[in-house]
Amino acid sequence: MVSNSNKAQDRAAQRKALEAEAARRFLKAQAGNGAQDWDEAMAWVALRPEHGVAFAKVEAGWEFAEGLRSKPPPWIGERADRRIALSLIAATIIGMIWTITLQLHGSVDRYHTALGEDRSVRLADGSLIHLNTATSVEVALREDGRHLHLLRGEARFDVAHDARRPFLVTIGSATVRAVGTAFNLRLRSDKTELTVIEGTVAVRDNGSLPRRVAAGNGAAIRGGTVAVTALRPASIQQRMAWERGRIELEGETLAQAVEDMNRYRAHPLILGDTKLAALRVGGSFHIRQSDDFVRALSASFGIRSIKGRDAAIILMPPENDE
Repeated sequence: MVSNSNKAQDRAAQRKALEAEAARRFLKAQAGNGAQDWDEAMAWVALRPEHGVAFAKVEAGWEFAEGLRSKPPPWIGERADRRIALSLIAATIIGMIWTITLQLHGSVDRYHTALGEDRSVRLADGSLIHLNTATSVEVALREDGRHLHLLRGEARFDVAHDARRPFLVTIGSATVRAVGTAFNLRLRSDKTELTVIEGTVAVRDNGSLPRRVAAGNGAAIRGGTVAVTALRPASIQQRMAWERGRIELEGETLAQAVEDMNRYRAHPLILGDTKLAALRVGGSFHIRQSDDFVRALSASFGIRSIKGRDAAIILMPPENDE
């Protein structure tokens, strides 16, 4: 278990590292002779609100120090009270910068779900995010747009219409852009899976041209490619079964089924023999009752389940097949 003090130390270390990077970029731009260094610094600032805060603090500190060196305020004395007064001024300036930056960029909110948990979050703009198990999302609502980052897991986004502020979700190197629509994103080990439920989204990956994906379609996103496919209504229902607390299998391989089940299990299912991986399975199972799935494998295929010392369940072929 990680203590609160360790978490606080980690956050402090991350903040110091970010401010050090901001200082490096500012000093490089300050010492440069052309606009390229400033353009690079501003591009870094635009990546994340935290970058803007750190850079503004460095820039304000530089300007403040320069001003004091050239002409100290006449009301500041020459003794210890001078250090106190300067500290108060610096703190006030940094506080003002923080407020202005948040007004420009919007604060970053982070939402998480634990293993086996799901959660719905209503954003200030009226949009709704439904997070599936073990999911993390960052949200920054700004004046120029709504910026989200799906860090892991799966989530459905029901986007409130606002033509002035596009809704942008970043997943790895890909970005999904919407205005008023509903779509689902799942980060798989080998790709990102998109399902468009209502409206239309535009998808870019690794600098590719935008690809429009309309309702009733899905896409596999990987390595600069956005592969779009039409989905039957039953396929969309299957992909979204997690919202109803179900895993629906319709001819998936056992390897795929085990991957889905393990998303909700504290102790995983393990394929003990590779020849089981291609076995096709079907059925509907509650996400919190995956032991029913194990019993169904035994009843239908004679697959044995052996509990390991770490509480994992090892799936093995019937004895007469070995």
